[in-house]
Amino acid sequence: MTQKYRGLWPAMLTPLDASGQPALGETEKLVELFVQQKLDGIYLLGSTGQGPLLSMAQRTAVAECVVKTSAGRIPVMVHVGAVSTEESVALARHASKIGADAISSVGPIYYRTGADAVFEHYRQIGEAGELPFFVYHLSIVNTLSLGGREYVDRLLGLPNIAGMKFTERDLYQLGLISAYAGDRLQLFSGADEVMCHAALCGVSGAIGTFYNIWGPACSAARAAFVGGSVSAGSRFMMAFQVALDEILSSQSTWTFLRSAMRIKYQIDIGPCRSPLGVTDRPWKDADVERLLAAVDDVPLMS
Repeated sequence: MTQKYRGLWPAMLTPLDASGQPALGETEKLVELFVQQKLDGIYLLGSTGQGPLLSMAQRTAVAECVVKTSAGRIPVMVHVGAVSTEESVALARHASKIGADAISSVGPIYYRTGADAVFEHYRQIGEAGELPFFVYHLSIVNTLSLGGREYVDRLLGLPNIAGMKFTERDLYQLGLISAYAGDRLQLFSGADEVMCHAALCGVSGAIGTFYNIWGPACSAARAAFVGGSVSAGSRFMMAFQVALDEILSSQSTWTFLRSAMRIKYQIDIGPCRSPLGVTDRPWKDADVERLLAAVDDVPLMS
C-alpha cells in the first residue's frame, strides 16, 4: 500500500454536458489523459469533481465510468462524502462493489457536530466500504479542533483507515499529524499552492485541482524537490503560485479550468453546477495560453 498511495493525483474534474448530466465520453478522455501522462492516481468526485452537487445516480455513474476506463492502469480513490451518513455509506459500498482502489470522505456537511459525531460518521463509512479509507480534512468544512496527537489517535481507531487528504494552507497541523502518525498513515497534501512545502511535512503525495491541467509539470517539480533539488522546487513554486494567484483572484476559476482543458487537451469539461461559477467571467484564450506557458516552461534543471 505504501507504494500505491503516493505521488501526484489530480482531483479529477467531472465533465458535464449542457443539461448538467455527466458527459461520460469526455470523462473517458480525461482518464486516458492521466494514464498517458503516467500520473500516480485519480481522486474522484471531491470538491473539484463537484461530487456533493451531483445526485447519487450521477455520482455512481461517474465512478463506474472512471473505474471501468482506468482498468487497473491507475489507482482510483472515490470521494463518498455526502450530507447524510446513510448516503456516504451507500456510496462507499458502491465504490467497493465496482472495484475502486480506495475511498475518501469529508466530515459531516452543513450541520455542525462535535468530534465524537464526526468520528462516528467516519467509522460507518470506513466499515461499509471495506476499502482503504482516507479521511478528507478540508478546511472550509472542517469542524474539528483537535491537537495533532489526539487527531492521529482517533484516526487510527477507524476501520480500514489508510491515511488522509489534508487541504489547508497552514501546514503546522499537517506536520504534527505526520510526526505522530509516522508510517502508520499515508498523507496527501491537498492545497496546490503549497505542494512542495507540504513535502517537508512528510506527506507521501499531493492531490489537487490544477494537476488536471499541469499534471506532468507538477509531478516533475515535486519529484525534483523531494529528490533534493530545493532550487528547482522553489523556482517552480514561485511561478506556479503567481499563476494560481491570478486565476484564483479573478473569481473566475471554473471558466479558466474549462478554457485551459479545451485549449491544452481538447477536452470539454462543460459548465459547472450552480452555485459554482454563476458569476464567472469568460477568459481570453491569449490570457489562458500565457498562464499555461508560465507554468509549463519553468526550467527544472540548473
